[in-house]
Formats: sequence, C-alpha cells, structure tokens
Amino acid sequence: MHSFPIRSIFPVPAVFLSLLMLLTACGAPSESSLVGTVRSNIQLAQYDSSIEYDAEIGESPWPDEEAATLAIKEIIEQTVRSRYMSNLPALRHVHPKAHGCVLADFRVNETLQDEHQHGVFQANALYKAWIRFSNSDSDPFREDKEGDGRGMSIKLMGIPGEKLLPDERSTQDFLMISHPAFFINDPQKYLGLVQSLSSSNLLSQLSVPLSLGIEGSIIAAKINSKKIANPLYTRYWSAVPYQLGSGSYRRAMKYSVRPCNQLDNTPQEIQFKDPNYLRAAMKQHLSTNDACFEFLIQTRDTGTAAGAALSIERVTNEWKESEAPFFQVATIIIPQQEFDNPEQHKFCENLSYTPWHAVLEHRPLGGVNRIRKVVYSSLANLRHSMNAVQPIEPTGNENF
Repeated sequence: MHSFPIRSIFPVPAVFLSLLMLLTACGAPSESSLVGTVRSNIQLAQYDSSIEYDAEIGESPWPDEEAATLAIKEIIEQTVRSRYMSNLPALRHVHPKAHGCVLADFRVNETLQDEHQHGVFQANALYKAWIRFSNSDSDPFREDKEGDGRGMSIKLMGIPGEKLLPDERSTQDFLMISHPAFFINDPQKYLGLVQSLSSSNLLSQLSVPLSLGIEGSIIAAKINSKKIANPLYTRYWSAVPYQLGSGSYRRAMKYSVRPCNQLDNTPQEIQFKDPNYLRAAMKQHLSTNDACFEFLIQTRDTGTAAGAALSIERVTNEWKESEAPFFQVATIIIPQQEFDNPEQHKFCENLSYTPWHAVLEHRPLGGVNRIRKVVYSSLANLRHSMNAVQPIEPTGNENF
C-alpha cells in the first residue's frame, strides 16, 4: 500500500514507505501492554472489525494501536483520493505495477507431517491459484532496473470452510515480499513517519530518517537494493507470522516460496533498456516453459529457548532457518501460458489480496497484520468505488 513523493529528500528510496505499508507497522510492545488474559478484543471505530489478541501464542497490543490504525487509514485514503481523483483508474497505493498475473496450480504434498496438516495444507489437495507479481513502489511507471522490493500475491480458490472476512467465501490469500524481515516495528512511529511524509513542511520531511533508526535503515537498504532478472526466479517470504492450526493445536508460522530450480537471477544490462523488462522476462519464460515454486513453512517451537525467542510482534527480527527450519508443504506450478492481454490484466487489477482472506487455521498474527485488516479492506473498497466496479471473487475457471 502507500508511499509519498520523497525521493528527493529521503536518503533511502521512497519504496521504503511503500513496503512499510505493505506490511504496515510495529516493534515489540512491552509485557505490561498485554490486555486481558488470553484473548481481548477492541472494536475499531467506523469498522465492523473485531481484532483479537492471542497472548498465549505471543500476540500483544500496542499502546494506542486503535487510534494509530484509524489515523494511518485516513491519511492513506486521502492520498489515494488526491492521486487518482482526476487520474482514473485508481490503482493500488503500493504494488500498482504488475509484471504479470498468472493462473497456477497449488498442490499440497502427498505426505505431510501431522503437525503441518492444517487448513489448506491437506495431503494431496489441489487448488487453482491466481498469482500476481509486482514491484512495491507506488509509482506504476518506475523502471524495473531500479532497486525495489518485489511482491508475490497468491489467491487460492475452492477453499472450504468459514473465512475470516465475509467478502470472499472460497479463497485463501498468501502475500509475500522479496526479503525475510521488515524494517519498522512501532505503529506510533509509523504514524509519525506517514504524517511527516504527508506534510508540506520541509523540516518535517527531513526528519523521516530518524524514524527508521540504525536497524531499520539497514533492513530497508537490503530490501530496496533488490535487482532481479525475472520474478519467476526469485524467492519470497511472508516476513510476518500467521497461525497454523486452531485450538490447542495452533502454532505460529511464517511461509516462503522459492524456485524449484536454481536459475540465474542476475539482471543483464541489456534488460535495462526496457523499463518493463520483468514482464518481458516472465512472458519469454512462460511462452515455452512452465515455472515451479516450492511452498515452505517454518513453525515456532515454544518448547525451546530459541523458538520461544522468535517474536510475533517484532517483524524486524528474521526467524533464522537454523532456529526454525523450513519444510516444503506444497508445489506451485505455473503452466506455460500467454498472460499479457488487456482483458486478463483488467480482471487481475480488480482482484483484492489481503492476508485476512483466510481460514481460521491461518489467521494473521501480530500488529502488522492487525493494521492490514483495516487498511487493506478500506483501500480495496475505495479503489473499487472510485473505479465504479464491483469486486469479484475468482473461481479459477476464467478464460481470456
């Protein structure tokens, strides 16, 4: 979601903020900020959104989280209105530039460990999926040769069971970026960052780098130095945690996808002559070959000191594979196809991706995801309203 025109004044790229709102918020709150016993709810004003905190799994609310969420939402809504009111169609606030939106098969392994067999991860299950690859920066015309966070959004279809959001009845979304950690934690600091960047006061804008600190600046620099040859050759991570299972069997997990084969992902200088070379690279590959990804999950084992130290709320902390190894639970096959046509592009731009399109067994966890629940839904509704289109829930049977 969300960025502002700050390249001329901010020593790190503007896409930092884009990525920030992709995941939106957070550093770990103190133990004293826990509310209630195991679970406690707040009602976000003006929204039918009940936010739960599962202290047993490691969640805890941030001070003034509700107010910060609403303020962030309002600032970003105003930014979208200002940007697109006289320049329709309204695009996504961040990740507006898609390299390709493709139809794929998501097949769960024939055999799974019992501890992993929850939710959509049922042995040998097969789902259709619409997958969207993108740049994170808010500028839809930014050249692909620029360093940027890269996104991969997966929408599975034909998923049975009750969902966490009522707008889609049969989908499960997985959202990822091309880095395993994020670079800001505290939602109040994030709100201050958004306010500074939206200000017309130059001194206020110049204070932006102070919001990141040393740790955040290092992570942001890594995210925004990514230059790739092909989105199909790139690894992606959830960066934030989710639930695996329900009831007494629930655990925290993060997920990732990596290409099935090691392919050279170093961009060539000749590619830079095309400002949209990442779309061209996808087209070239899928014109003659399938693409393949392994879908991986890592779980948080609170029975060990190392596992218990893995934070739910502090998204700047990567869950190291040495402490929480990844296990493959599914394979994604993107079959050879022609995807670059106006009808399919229009269809995909009308899709809404949010981690809250999910079954209970994969409930999003942590402050980043709690803010996303409100902001993502708000921006999707605003975009559809401005474009005078009805939101759609895909089936996987679409033809273009």
